[in-house]
Amino acid sequence: MHYMILLMDADCLIKITKAGLKKLVCDNSTVFIPGVVKNEVVDAGKQKGCQDALIVEKNIESDVIKIVESSSNYANGDEALIELFKNKNYHAVATDDAKLVRQLRIKGIPFILPGLIIYQLMQDHLVKEDQALSALKQLSEFISEDEFSTVRLLMEKRK
Repeated sequence: MHYMILLMDADCLIKITKAGLKKLVCDNSTVFIPGVVKNEVVDAGKQKGCQDALIVEKNIESDVIKIVESSSNYANGDEALIELFKNKNYHAVATDDAKLVRQLRIKGIPFILPGLIIYQLMQDHLVKEDQALSALKQLSEFISEDEFSTVRLLMEKRK
C-alpha cells in the first residue's frame, strides 16, 4: 500500500492534529471522515474552545480532509465508520480507540493506529526515517506507551 485512503475517527484526527502531523498525513494519503465525526471534532470542539477544531474546519473547507455523508443518521462516529467502510474503497480505518478497534477486529475491518500511519509513510518512502521518528516523538504524548514503543522498535529495526 503506497498511498493510503483512510477513513478516520475523531480520536485519531484530533491526535494527529494536536501533534502537528495532520499536514504530513494528509499530504501523503487521502483522509475521509464521516459527517458525525466532523460534528464531534469541529462543532463540539469549537463549543469547547479547542484550537484544533478550527484547524480541522479549515482543512475541511479547503478539501484537505473530505467529508463522507451518509443516508443514515448514526448515533456516533464508530457506527458510521463501520458502515461506511463496508460501502467504499478505503484501505483502513484510522483509529486507536480501544472499543472501536475491538469492533473492527470482530468485523474483519482493517485498521491502522496513528503511530503506524507514520511508520507506513516511512516504509513507503514518503517520509525519511529521521522525519518519521521526529513525527512519532511529536505524537508520543497523545498515544499509548505500548503504541509508541512498538512503532519506535519497528523503525529502529528497519535501520
